[in-house]
Amino acid sequence: MQGCIVAVGAHAADVEFMCGATLLKHAVNGWDVHIIHMTLGEKGHPELSPCEYGAQKREEAEKAARLLKAVVHFMPFKDGELYVGDEPATELAKLIRRLRPNVVLTHWRMSIHEDHIATHRIVHRAIFMASNPHFEIDGLKASPYPRLYYAENWEDAEGFVPFVYVDITDVFSEWEKAFKSYAIGRGEAGFPYWDWYLATARLRGIEISVMYAQAFAVEIHRMRRVAQLL
Repeated sequence: MQGCIVAVGAHAADVEFMCGATLLKHAVNGWDVHIIHMTLGEKGHPELSPCEYGAQKREEAEKAARLLKAVVHFMPFKDGELYVGDEPATELAKLIRRLRPNVVLTHWRMSIHEDHIATHRIVHRAIFMASNPHFEIDGLKASPYPRLYYAENWEDAEGFVPFVYVDITDVFSEWEKAFKSYAIGRGEAGFPYWDWYLATARLRGIEISVMYAQAFAVEIHRMRRVAQLL
């Protein structure tokens, strides 16, 4: 394997929508790819019960993961009730130590959705715990500190500034299939998710002179470049 890339989303579908093509691009280039859903997003249907919709979202997530050539992991937390604390951070840190990723993708820090903000903070805490050998976590060896990127999500737009772009043109059609494995990706929830992510992928592609791209933000300290001459 070339490396391991892990994407952590607040709800099933978040990861696939905001960076699924990038994950697939890594998979076809020999990377080990993992998707972690902190919740199923089971409370997001106006008619189905959380139990019914959760079962549907799990099936959709499993299908999408197969299309993206990824292994999917489901965390035991509830939609709309995600919180920043030792329990979710430790559970995620266990997975990080087992998977030992080179790269982690997750939500940007600002969002209109509290679960997205909580996931961002949980990921930071979990990475710190997983990489620090002084935390005892199921007897697992501390993992290297991964490179952390923040994916673009329509709910996480405030303050998001793209810095790293990935050309997804060659995996675009397969990403669309994975995206539309979800009923909400096919437009069955009222919000035009595909239209937004399609338009965004095209815009990011234009910005780097390709057809389609996905863009990622990074912390300010990771924007530094050292040069002897310009």
